[in-house]
Amino acid sequence: MSMKKTLMISALAAALSTSVIGVASAATPQQTTATAPFNVMVNDSSIQVRSIQANGTTLVSLRDIGSATGALFVVNVKSGVTAYIQGHSVELHAGSAAAMVDGEQVDLQQAVVSVNGSYYISIEDFVGAFGVDGAMDDAGKAWIDSVERIHADTISWINAGQLLASTLSDEGRTDYIVDAKTSAFTKVLSSDSASELSVSPDGKKAAYTDDDGAVYVIDLTSKSFNSQTVTADNSIKPELVWSADGSAIYFLQSDKGTVIQKLNVADGKLTQVLSDKVDYKSNLSVSTDGTKFFYVVSKPGAVTADANKPVDVDDVAIDTTGTEPQIYFFDASVKDAAAGTKLTSSTDDKIFVGAAADGSKAYYISAVDGQPSSLVAVAQDKTVTKLIGDKDVLQAAFAGDKIYALTDAGEQTALYEVDAVSGTSKLIANLDGNVSEVVAAPGAPAAVVIDDMTYVVDGGSLMKVTK
Repeated sequence: MSMKKTLMISALAAALSTSVIGVASAATPQQTTATAPFNVMVNDSSIQVRSIQANGTTLVSLRDIGSATGALFVVNVKSGVTAYIQGHSVELHAGSAAAMVDGEQVDLQQAVVSVNGSYYISIEDFVGAFGVDGAMDDAGKAWIDSVERIHADTISWINAGQLLASTLSDEGRTDYIVDAKTSAFTKVLSSDSASELSVSPDGKKAAYTDDDGAVYVIDLTSKSFNSQTVTADNSIKPELVWSADGSAIYFLQSDKGTVIQKLNVADGKLTQVLSDKVDYKSNLSVSTDGTKFFYVVSKPGAVTADANKPVDVDDVAIDTTGTEPQIYFFDASVKDAAAGTKLTSSTDDKIFVGAAADGSKAYYISAVDGQPSSLVAVAQDKTVTKLIGDKDVLQAAFAGDKIYALTDAGEQTALYEVDAVSGTSKLIANLDGNVSEVVAAPGAPAAVVIDDMTYVVDGGSLMKVTK
């Protein structure tokens, strides 16, 4: 059980109890009242369930609340009830302060009570045993959320209404399309060798490579998610980047990311864009017209060892001078252009955010030890402009003409929307919890990852889409 769910259950228990109650056992006599209607919010809808008071605590009808959350009930041969919900089984018995969840015992705060053949359970015990989310609002009303969701280790937008969520396990990675409004999910791909999916700008296709370097494209609009091989070329191809019209895929070739290549999706033809013998390129970004490229170069440190010491002695030094990441620009439309231009040379750490569609600027977070990080733009002429310089920028995501940035706000995390052209910014929300990421894309709303769960920012509220 997560810490967040534990806190929710504790809050529900405190709110629904009128006296201090210990854990009840089968031998504890129950002082119950007659049934009465009780209102509870289930999946954002108000429902009325039967309830009783037992030893000063509100217990609700198990069948009423369970049915509202999608559970199916079977009376078992042991004179108990088994509920089935979202692939899990929950076995309960009258007078018992324990439930069997998928065969494992889970202790309850209050024993289940049977009144006229109907089982009653505290809401906090229902939340804990059935694996749903529960909370109490400021008005004292109980809220239960039983929508089935997946957990996402990585998340990105497909289009304005769908997200691509990836779940990692010992068996590999599974990718899902997730509806941003309903949280409904559909499996797209499960593999132990495929690279991360790169979604085309129109959200209709996704590309990936396998261990051999072959490139495949999945049709995200088909029910079977048909996949076709674009090229069987076996060179290493990190960072697949789609062209704006979806006709080509750009990538950095080789294990050192030395060469920029263009792959025609229709016929698999490879065309070299740049080979300047500069290794360790990353964060490739391509302009709408396919002629302007931004990327980052991060050189490795120089390893030195004392020649006078035996080779089996682990005594080496790493010189990191000049290894700071730098932003580069290459214009393929310039005749005879053979190398990229180094736009930055400062010693700060640079976390690439994105580049303007017209190839005029690139954006990154500048981080210096002991100082607040800033959001920065660098133009083709090497002009550097701070877009956010008075706050500590934690992370940022590029979304066409907007940049969404997370900044440190003390006990909270602030979400800002920055106009990438004018540089003006406005506060969207101050967020509670462990906010680790903002996810954005052109034409899509912002999403944030809080306590490992994904929420879509909907006006002044957050809508949960992954667990």
